[in-house]
Amino acid sequence: MKSIRCVFFSALALLVAVSAFAEYNSRGIPDSSQIRKEINGSWLKAPLKTLREKQPEIRTNSIGQRFQIWLMESSLTFSILVAPEKSMTFGSGADSQTVSDFPADSPGAWLIERRIDNGKPVRIRWYFVQDEDVFVQFSPDPLGGKKTLADYVIGGCYAARNVPVGISFENLYTASFSKVFSVTEKTLPWHYSEIYTGQYASKLYMMKQIRKNLSRITLEPNASYDEDAQPVHTFDGSPREVVLPSISDVPEGEEPPPPPLTLDSNGFTKWIIDALSYPISGSGIRIPPLLQRTVEVSPLSYAGVRGQAEDLSFSLDWTRNLALARLSVQTKKVYLYDSSGVDVKIEPFSAEITPSGIKSLSGYLKDSGYNSQYLRQVLYVLGVTEPTYFYLAAVRKSLRPGVNPAAGKNAEIYTFEDSAVIFPYFDGGGRFDCKVFYEGRELSLASFIEECGDCFVHLTRVLASDRFFLR
Repeated sequence: MKSIRCVFFSALALLVAVSAFAEYNSRGIPDSSQIRKEINGSWLKAPLKTLREKQPEIRTNSIGQRFQIWLMESSLTFSILVAPEKSMTFGSGADSQTVSDFPADSPGAWLIERRIDNGKPVRIRWYFVQDEDVFVQFSPDPLGGKKTLADYVIGGCYAARNVPVGISFENLYTASFSKVFSVTEKTLPWHYSEIYTGQYASKLYMMKQIRKNLSRITLEPNASYDEDAQPVHTFDGSPREVVLPSISDVPEGEEPPPPPLTLDSNGFTKWIIDALSYPISGSGIRIPPLLQRTVEVSPLSYAGVRGQAEDLSFSLDWTRNLALARLSVQTKKVYLYDSSGVDVKIEPFSAEITPSGIKSLSGYLKDSGYNSQYLRQVLYVLGVTEPTYFYLAAVRKSLRPGVNPAAGKNAEIYTFEDSAVIFPYFDGGGRFDCKVFYEGRELSLASFIEECGDCFVHLTRVLASDRFFLR
């Protein structure tokens, strides 16, 4: 009877532990709160001299998850990290090998940063998604009061900054993530971490179809195709000549391969949007409406004078009108551009962390878009909040300087010449990724930004669909 009673209470204790963990772990984040209670004095609040004598330590939580505790130092501060175990597999098949590690920035990792000179705490940080650039952190009141201030950081940019929270900094040493979330649920932008990977299926299908057809494309200036897939010039829609290869060597009974395509970057973007139009309307997008101006510039300004000889907003107008045309085909309604909602104008960030300190961000600029250095952060937010949309990107680059007669000095002018198609998404493991199709190529977002250099990128949104047929 005694052994049965022991088994019963052991099972009951395990059930309670698992139930409590399940309530906490709705986001699948390992919980180190009990471990931090155990090491509060010996690690988290210990003097640096004592910590330097310690070896990394491994402890296990109530449901058997292992965490490693260790010390890291920088020039002015030191940190105590509590990070969960993560298994990683290298290779495949019989040659595959699984190893364990304790990444300092994986979901569930926790750290406290303290000053070297006096040991006082600077901040506590939690990682909670499959992206090391996304975390929440908490700082004690800089004025010595009882307030605790919270930041929500994405890629070095503040989605929320210095938000007062109703929990003392001291309690954060041993608090669970569940507690932190419940206290800040209405004050921090947690919706930026609500990722549902199944919502990206249409975008993944479109990317797969585009990849299969990239070998058909040759880059050529001023080259597009009209609504009937006939070759035309991009800038005015006039016909152009294309010599197609002979298909006489195709075996009898087999379908000939799809013809090669000659496109410029804007024609390439249209080719992708045409593939969304064909299944609904039976044709692609007409060229003339895409040439309609969407930007008003004073004719007396330097940009206005320069614009009489050069189309400075071509790809901006092109992508806006393409997105508008796709929306009209999709809904079978006619929209005016300025009320269509195709422009992306979100401003989720207020400031950024730089080596020289915190500085404000300009965010979205009308008729310019976003500085390319913040493009990844913006697309991360869009990937979470608009999972069924992809984006047409108009690239604004600096044109050669000219003399401004009014100012009597050199003036820098900008032009929208090229465009791209961008697909932000989260993979099956919840990790952010983003592919860019530009000038007939597939690029990573980092490579695209590097090619664009110091530029602005204007985004327009387009609803993804698996009704997608590339001609």
